[in-house]
Amino acid sequence: MKTDLRVVKTRAVIKNTLVELMSEKEISDISVAELCRKAKINRKTFYRHYGEISSVKSEIENEALQEFSESLKNESILNAEAIISGISKVLRERREFYARMLKFNPDLFGKGRLKTALCRTLAVTLRRHSSEKDEMKIMAAAEFTAAGVFSLYSGWLEEGGDIDFVSDISVRLVRGALSDFLPKTK
Repeated sequence: MKTDLRVVKTRAVIKNTLVELMSEKEISDISVAELCRKAKINRKTFYRHYGEISSVKSEIENEALQEFSESLKNESILNAEAIISGISKVLRERREFYARMLKFNPDLFGKGRLKTALCRTLAVTLRRHSSEKDEMKIMAAAEFTAAGVFSLYSGWLEEGGDIDFVSDISVRLVRGALSDFLPKTK
């Protein structure tokens, strides 16, 4: 079933407006009326698409997770450059969006579902390719690596700078952190 372009545009306006408002205040302080005023839509339009503001926030987070999951989907951590460049591409293309998301949710990368997705990808790869069989060590390595990568990207989103530098450092750190777990490459 094809979605009407007007629906897509209206939902995008609502989501973008919410992200904008969340960079200014807590989500609990945002009313539907305020969101509608800023988005230049009426309340009836809002409720035609969403039941409440938290539904909009959930959809935004789900889309962000989907975007990152796509960048991780077919890559093996054995190819650290491919994974890091996929993450960098997503963040570079939508920097302002993710910077605002990070402002309203500082744990977006640190404790959120995005880090969990990377951690899961790392753990699966380690289980497949590592001679290490201790599940606690595998999970510790995956957690440490994912936290480090997203910490670097969080800093870039908050402070700016060169994303290619962040990508390069991330690749080197991933390789270093996982070097004892993965087969040696030539």
